[in-house]
Amino acid sequence: MLLKGKAGIVTGAGRGIGRAIAVGLAAEGAHVLVNYHRSEREAEEVVSHIRNAGGTAHRFRADVSKKPEVEAMVAFTFNVFGKIDFLVNNAGLRIESLVEDMSEEDWHLIMDTNVKSTFLCSQAVIKTMKEQKGGRIVNMTSGRGVVGMVKGAHYAASKAAIMGFTKSLSLELAPYGINVNAIAPGPVDTDQWRTGKSREEIEKIRTEQRKMSTLLLKGVLDPVDTVGTVLFLLTEGSRAMTGQTVFIRSP
Repeated sequence: MLLKGKAGIVTGAGRGIGRAIAVGLAAEGAHVLVNYHRSEREAEEVVSHIRNAGGTAHRFRADVSKKPEVEAMVAFTFNVFGKIDFLVNNAGLRIESLVEDMSEEDWHLIMDTNVKSTFLCSQAVIKTMKEQKGGRIVNMTSGRGVVGMVKGAHYAASKAAIMGFTKSLSLELAPYGINVNAIAPGPVDTDQWRTGKSREEIEKIRTEQRKMSTLLLKGVLDPVDTVGTVLFLLTEGSRAMTGQTVFIRSP
């Protein structure tokens, strides 16, 4: 098992990409803290799935845009596992809106959920990882941070900010043996991606992507398509990589 005995946190792990990552890491021997905010039932299902497969997992409710809740989550993780080897900053939100119609509240909500949470969670694990003389932080971003997005300027801006944060934090933590990288998948078939699309539109996309060439170029990814890259960034094969954004499909 690639991560046998390793322990850490996956934020936003009740559904979608976070769920796939939590289950995938546990299958490789990792002890996983399943973070959730509102998806309690789904988070409990993730934990049960992992435990039924012989893995180790706990769930913890925390709004990761709130510092006291983040600090409580990190303290709980250390108490139950005795260490924190990795952090996967996956929690995120997307709201569609043209800039001229965008509310200030939605702008702040996107920035808090996507960027502030990445900052707060990373900040909270640094001391422990320094004391352990190593650790891995993986931040979930998006190709939209490079190419932009109609009806999603706040989302694209937040993902670009995560790329810059990743590079900067990697420079600060490299002397302590802590790797910091990011993953930028293309569109992923999650509840957020399906919002606003009809059944016919989704089925048309799915039919097209059954052709491998279409999937590689422009198909919609399955959440499990992100797991292998996360595993790579959490294992020794990527020990010389830090400050990088790995694109799963070109942006």
